[in-house]
Amino acid sequence: MDTDLQTPIKSISEHKACQTDTYIWDNDYERPSEEERICTFVCSCIESAAEQLGATASEMYRRMEAVGLIHDYLIPCYDTLHTESRANVTADVIETLQYWEANKGKGEAK
Repeated sequence: MDTDLQTPIKSISEHKACQTDTYIWDNDYERPSEEERICTFVCSCIESAAEQLGATASEMYRRMEAVGLIHDYLIPCYDTLHTESRANVTADVIETLQYWEANKGKGEAK
């Protein structure tokens, strides 16, 4: 990258790799689809929560899947959740997972 590090960029749209606040994708690559972006977000949530709790990603996936967290919370709420910081999303996902696990089968989880 041939960016002049001494000259501050006033806005993201001035950056060489950007155009009107959205990235220009190289001709060799296609912009990720909405489904791909959601999948990446869900994987990130699983990995972050697992790391925070000292679990493996596989274990975290099984826990989330068991209570429906992925399909009933992460995917439907993607538009809102992905705008939050990773720390906030991770804390929220863990809190929700623990609440849903504690209330599983009691009709209060969803």
